Amino acid sequence: MQYSAAIRSIFGTKPGAAPLFSFWSHFPDADLDAEALAEATVAFQRRFDLDFVKTAPNGMYAVEDLGVRVDFSEVPRGGVATVVETPYDAPEAWARLPEPDLTRGALARELHALRLMRAAMPGVPIVFTVFSPMTIAAKLSRGRIHAQIAARVSIDAVHIALDRIARSVSALSQAALAAGADGVFFAHQDTGRHLLSYDDFCEFVAPYDIEALIGAQQGRFNILHVHGEQIRFRAIQDYPVHALNWHNWETRPSTAAGMLTSGKCIVGGVDRWSITQNDVPAVQRQILETMRAVRGHGDLIIAPSCAIRAGFSEQTMHAVRDFVRGLGETGTAQNEAAA
Repeated sequence: MQYSAAIRSIFGTKPGAAPLFSFWSHFPDADLDAEALAEATVAFQRRFDLDFVKTAPNGMYAVEDLGVRVDFSEVPRGGVATVVETPYDAPEAWARLPEPDLTRGALARELHALRLMRAAMPGVPIVFTVFSPMTIAAKLSRGRIHAQIAARVSIDAVHIALDRIARSVSALSQAALAAGADGVFFAHQDTGRHLLSYDDFCEFVAPYDIEALIGAQQGRFNILHVHGEQIRFRAIQDYPVHALNWHNWETRPSTAAGMLTSGKCIVGGVDRWSITQNDVPAVQRQILETMRAVRGHGDLIIAPSCAIRAGFSEQTMHAVRDFVRGLGETGTAQNEAAA
């Protein structure tokens, strides 16, 4: 597969021009400890030999130090962490949101884990996971911020909080690049059209996303992950990132349409549910269909549409990786016939 000079400058060239490939999961037994998380991530990369690594913090790391109580007790049993106490149920509390400190607590932990990963994987591109300001605010308020905005409750305080969060994400991104990351994975869970009106999205979401991304502008490869269905793709496709990743087998646009309208590298092409169902033939068909649709239009890195849940079949992921690696100049015809 022929990649642009910009992508080749980050990832180099591969024998046989096989497509680039990566995927990511979570490490629920390790993601509250920097050393354990780094060790698990390095072991993951050694098992799967991916073309880039996305850091996999716990999903609440960005709010752990902001005055909420997080319950992690369900995580060992396959559940998720939840915010069980928060002052941000009350809209006026947004004005009292504390300034995050990168030198202590969860943020310092994630930066320390990143430094350990970089030291252990000097030649592997690493993207550091950060969250959009609205996604952080939604976690802090258990989703209530959307209704607060719609009802126009304490709007000045909401703006103060979002500005503070955006500046902290920007600072964290800049610190991650200084610690060795090649870019950020800007995870966004709040672009769904059902969450906010278009006008509210334009006032409370997009401007703070751009402010947050300022700190990542020295990154060599920044990815915007757009989570969920009915996403406002037209509103986010011109964000200052190098690549886009979204649930492109579950919601519009298609991979090809997203590439044509955004002009960005697409990280995707694989339905995450086909992987968790261990349907390797379906994944193979998706990869080939995606490659045919986008051929000649831009850069594509084969990856799932979202994180693969912990407990996935390693045999399935090895089969998918080997299939992608076989799609070089000598392996394309053979793999297409097999699929």
